[in-house]
Amino acid sequence: MPEALIKGETHSSKKDRQSLLNRDFSEYDAVFREGYDKDYFQRDIDSLYALFAIGHIVYGATYGRLYRSSDEFKQHAKQQGLPVHNRIDAAIYETYEMVPRWQRGGLFLLSPFFAGLILGLIAQPAEWLLSRVTPGLLRELTFAGVVFTLLCFGFVWALAYFLLIEGRVMYDRDGKMAREVVQIAEANGYESVLISCGGNHRPGIASYLRDEGWDVTEEPTDSLLGKLLNLLSIKRLRRRWAER
Repeated sequence: MPEALIKGETHSSKKDRQSLLNRDFSEYDAVFREGYDKDYFQRDIDSLYALFAIGHIVYGATYGRLYRSSDEFKQHAKQQGLPVHNRIDAAIYETYEMVPRWQRGGLFLLSPFFAGLILGLIAQPAEWLLSRVTPGLLRELTFAGVVFTLLCFGFVWALAYFLLIEGRVMYDRDGKMAREVVQIAEANGYESVLISCGGNHRPGIASYLRDEGWDVTEEPTDSLLGKLLNLLSIKRLRRRWAER
């Protein structure tokens, strides 16, 4: 019976990164790391997908900058002689297509209202500050700020963020990652593997592998913030996997 240890993490957590670096990998045949193909051009680019791709870049350049690099972890595993498989997640275009077309279109139509909300939250404080710092440029800077907000937080960022965190996408990505682990393990004869992934993916991957006859051990994130955030979503994801 194949065995897997699934270590959930909060991607921005220093504790989780250090926990992986302190681990002895000698009992495993291979390690798997959540990761995806970053090629945006594996499908035809229509208007909605173009917005999603741009939004994906914007998301990575904002919140994504808080993520801890996995390079040290991968190097640590390789130094111990283990193969590292770090592209088990859905590709960018696959993540996009996991959301039904009507939901993509609906969010596209609603995104300007989201942008307006964000704009309202920042416009007054910004106007107050600019009127005192650069009163002569207030009108021009306000117009530029409106355009920037509509582009980055309306038609682009909101669409990408929705597709990244929406429950159905998380569920489908869990299945994708678990299938990749099973296929790679069977092809290479792995009997014991370590899987490093986001904490929200841990229960879904574990459920799928158990259904495939694997002996699975789960370890949650070491981050307090990550544990609190995971509580909000894991119960819902577990119910969905139980209904599968």
